[in-house]
Order: sequence, then C-alpha cells, then structure tokens
Amino acid sequence: MPLVAVHAYPALMVLVVAGNAVLAGWAIGADLVRGRRRLSAFFWSVLLAVNALIALQAASGIILAIGGARPAARLHFLYGILVITGGLVQVGLRPDGFLRQRAFRDPAHVNEPRVMALLCFTELALVLRAFTTGGGR
Repeated sequence: MPLVAVHAYPALMVLVVAGNAVLAGWAIGADLVRGRRRLSAFFWSVLLAVNALIALQAASGIILAIGGARPAARLHFLYGILVITGGLVQVGLRPDGFLRQRAFRDPAHVNEPRVMALLCFTELALVLRAFTTGGGR
C-alpha cells in the first residue's frame, strides 16, 4: 500500500472522528449523567488508541511532505499541526500526563469530563477540516 494511501485512508479518518465523538459523548455522560469528576482508566486507554491512529496519519503525512508531496490546499499543513497539537494535549492531560500539573493549578478540583469533552469535540472538528483541505473532498 503506497504511503499516500495510508495517509489519506478514509477508514482511518472515520475511526479517528468516530473515536473522538464516542470519547466526547462518554465524557459528557460521565459529567452530566453520572456526576463524575474523573474519567475511568478505560477512557484514557481508548483515547491513547485513537491518538495512535492520529500519530500514524501524522507520521505518514510528514514523510510524504519531506518527500515532496503536497496537499490540495496548503492550509492542510496548518490543520495537520493543529490535529497533532490537539492529540498531544489530550494525551498530556491524562493522569500523570506531562501537561496535567502545568495546566491545572489544583488538578484534584478539575472537572476532567468537561475538559476532555471539549478537547475531543475540537479534535473531531480539526480532523474533519484537515481531511477536507487535504484533497479528501
């Protein structure tokens, strides 16, 4: 399978979008329905799996760009960077993550589900926008 086929593989995009949609719904349910302020270890495992797919697409895109391939719109590079950044923030805010202590003055009083629902919805929108600017219309 050519590298460009891996990067632009629609099933990967659908899995990332669906994964972020499920994670956002899960977080909203944990907050509004169950009144939880923390997310389960399984939530964080699923989030890592979704971000592994993002890493696969990002790595293949970077290799393609280094090799001289260009997307339909140069704006695709901006959205790609934003998707990578969003994924790093998602992973960094997990318990014992590299951003958690820096982002929250008092991590014990943060409503994890609300923060993660917002991040997952944002990541979902960024992935869709990156896909449309990359030529996957």
